[in-house]
Amino acid sequence: MNTEMDEWVISSKKTLNWFIEHLGEPEWHRRRKTVIDYFKSFEITNLTEAEVQASNFDRLFHPIAVYDDWMSWYMYLIESLVDRPGVDDPLQSARIYPFFSAIGRQIEELKTVSGIEDRLKVMLNERQNSPDSTLFELTVAMLYLRNGWQVKFLKEGIMTKTPDFEITKDGKVFWVECKRLAKVPEYADKERAEWQKRFRHLTNAMRIYKIMAHAEIIFKVPVEDTPEESLGGAFYHYFKSGMLETGSWLRHEMFDFRAQRIDIARINKRLDNLGARENSPQMIQVIIDDYDMHGSYTQLVSPAEIVSFGPDDGLHVLNRFVHGIHEAYSAKWDCIAETSIDKKAKDVKKMLSKAVSQIPENCAGIIHIGYETVMGPAVELKRHQKTKESVQSFRFEKKTIEAVYCHAIQPLCKLDNWECAETTLYFEKHPGLILSENLLLDGPGVIKRNSTHWEEDLINRNANNSLGKP
Repeated sequence: MNTEMDEWVISSKKTLNWFIEHLGEPEWHRRRKTVIDYFKSFEITNLTEAEVQASNFDRLFHPIAVYDDWMSWYMYLIESLVDRPGVDDPLQSARIYPFFSAIGRQIEELKTVSGIEDRLKVMLNERQNSPDSTLFELTVAMLYLRNGWQVKFLKEGIMTKTPDFEITKDGKVFWVECKRLAKVPEYADKERAEWQKRFRHLTNAMRIYKIMAHAEIIFKVPVEDTPEESLGGAFYHYFKSGMLETGSWLRHEMFDFRAQRIDIARINKRLDNLGARENSPQMIQVIIDDYDMHGSYTQLVSPAEIVSFGPDDGLHVLNRFVHGIHEAYSAKWDCIAETSIDKKAKDVKKMLSKAVSQIPENCAGIIHIGYETVMGPAVELKRHQKTKESVQSFRFEKKTIEAVYCHAIQPLCKLDNWECAETTLYFEKHPGLILSENLLLDGPGVIKRNSTHWEEDLINRNANNSLGKP
């Protein structure tokens, strides 16, 4: 991919330059250095045996980020697109490229909107450290600009919360409030922590029997309801019964399990030629010869050779590629338990209530709620059902709400690129009155369909399963 020629790169860089101009070069350089110093502090990612046994995998397996300054982290990734090829974290970048590129496409219009300077101050404020909400507000504001509305950002009230902005057209006036949910529900974080405990026992069993392998686990009950050592026991039985040679499924009332050996010689041959970033789609593909964009993977890898790409200029981090490994242990997991799906399918009801409370009684309001659909199609189908029921049954009391729009956004990290799926769920008193086009991230070449992206994912997954694919 020739990134310098891609439209989305050009648009993203326009947005970055605008933000840097607002910050000032010296301040940007100071904050950028903080990002670089943060990652240099743990460039050596080999885990000690104590960390492995404590299930302390976050440093390797959690999408890395500068939690103390999200905005500078985002800006560093965008700046690196052209300035520092090879510097990246694909899982994080896929989340922000759609927003930066969308803003860049309408940047001149957005600059003229009343109150935009105050919004940028909020977003770039290092202490407030919540840029996702403002990035969402900006893209919603641009949606109204594209639909022919005039937009005016409103100042935050000192004593009471106010809506985000006002829109006017043809004598009509509405106040708009935007809310963005956290990327990952609290229960999903807890479930992942429980998974890591079980992954430790699984890899311990593999290491005891000196078998490097990749396992697939489908939990039928909540992960926390399974014994911590259960996957270690499952691997022992799998290996002793000869199932490792057939790759067939081991069925259990709590989970289904299967595994296959990892061919280190084949992996090192590929890594010697190409190299791969740790904890990346490319590394998953190299180790197990497969990669599912919707899958949840965990890998424990012992690198033999790491090569840094790019000059040693003090600005390059996240540019280290593995060109050989000593050992590798891998697993892909999912939980299909109904209670797990229900808890991860976080409803919009609380956020809707907060948004409605910020709409004054003397003016009609519009609500926009944004969230990322990264929990898998089964969870998102459940969330869709909850959202529909919550909005339709919500008691707005004395508030006049003209419409509620829920923007479901799914960033996807592919092997050599990224893509973004988006679905808008809309509830309108007067259909078509407010928005004739309701997609936020409506870039060039977008394919539009009258369906939800999670339903399409489920159809594709079922089709793969019918062909015998995992």
